[in-house]
Amino acid sequence: MLRFVFTKTARYPGLEVEHNQFLRSLRTLFVNIKYRGVRRTVLGLLAIVCAKAGLPILQDYRFYRQNLLESGIDTDGIVEREALDIPEERKASAQRYEASSENEFRHILEKLNIDCSAYRFIDYGSGKGAVLAAAARYPFQSVTGIELSGELHQTALQNIEELTRRGRVRAGDIISIHGDAASYRLPPVPHVIYVFNAFGPDILQGVLDNISADLAEVREPIYFLYNNPMHHKLLELSPEFDKLSNAFGGKWMVFARPAKY
Repeated sequence: MLRFVFTKTARYPGLEVEHNQFLRSLRTLFVNIKYRGVRRTVLGLLAIVCAKAGLPILQDYRFYRQNLLESGIDTDGIVEREALDIPEERKASAQRYEASSENEFRHILEKLNIDCSAYRFIDYGSGKGAVLAAAARYPFQSVTGIELSGELHQTALQNIEELTRRGRVRAGDIISIHGDAASYRLPPVPHVIYVFNAFGPDILQGVLDNISADLAEVREPIYFLYNNPMHHKLLELSPEFDKLSNAFGGKWMVFARPAKY
């Protein structure tokens, strides 16, 4: 038991960064209660137990089902790397699709304690748009996703349309772009940047190089939220960014480029 409490492990070696599973579980419980309330959190946990036991009850209370019923958007499922509709030469640097936790993201973002209206938000490897939907709850100047898979991008467009129809967008704009993260260039304005281990170190380094060049003249702090940070060494070795925190037992790392004076 003590080993579980203090040891960093990965449930899916090669796909998940080693982190403290115990601390992550505690923090995940906290944020679910924070955003869902006690009743819906307890029902969600019971639904997971029932599913593992093969009991077809309470499944509408699974956390992803709660999100679907609340927002009306489709972000569920896993698409393995081999099944992604992306160029074959890019698959070696790609990672499988799975949705980020909306509540984990919201908790991390709110801990920054920033004025979102002074920032643009970008998600590199945005998939079906789960984090775009979460970010659109906040008054960012714009929320942008870059996704290489045409199928995932099309689902994101449908989700954006549904979010807009339901009046769930506070951001000035929300868009999904079908394109390559490594070649996308940022406008020279303050950004909050998000990555969920969407690609390998070669693509991530290209993204970091572009961020450094494109935002060189921006004086405000730049934030980088890294979920499942398999290649965190690239940011830790970067002269541009300082690490602010290890969150959820190390499942998230938050970096910032300090303000320039």
